[in-house]
Amino acid sequence: MQVQNSSKQSLVSICNALITGITALASANTVVSAGKTYTRAQLLAPLQAYVVLPIVTAAAKTAYTKAVAAEAEAKAAAVAMIEDVLKPFLQQLLGKSSPDLETYGLEPVKVPEKTVATKAAAIQKSQATRKALGTKGPVQKAAAKKALDAEPVTPATPAGAAVPAKS
Repeated sequence: MQVQNSSKQSLVSICNALITGITALASANTVVSAGKTYTRAQLLAPLQAYVVLPIVTAAAKTAYTKAVAAEAEAKAAAVAMIEDVLKPFLQQLLGKSSPDLETYGLEPVKVPEKTVATKAAAIQKSQATRKALGTKGPVQKAAAKKALDAEPVTPATPAGAAVPAKS
């Protein structure tokens, strides 16, 4: 088994087994490896230091995950308060395009500037629509209504219906 590529759980198990084994081994007061001498305390120190860290890391990860969730929840609440309450209130109070909104960190609504060409195109389009649909302006509509009111209304009789004779 390769120790370097083992999972956290496997490495913790290996470290615990080594700690237990080295502690129980009477001849492990000093160990010589690759020409270097190690005491029992020097052998056990890195193993004991590692065994507790995966637990601490897991707790820190859980705390981090909870903190991120709390931040996201708080952000949603803040954005809702700004967009649904404060921004409309300040726009109503100061005006949507007021430069005073910048004092509160809000950008004023920019009034679109239409060019002369855009306005001319809109007029042409409006006139073409009126001509195509036969719509009239308010003055023409009023004149048409007066003309309709002046004409006597004759009741319509269905085709083929007999008109009663006067006696």
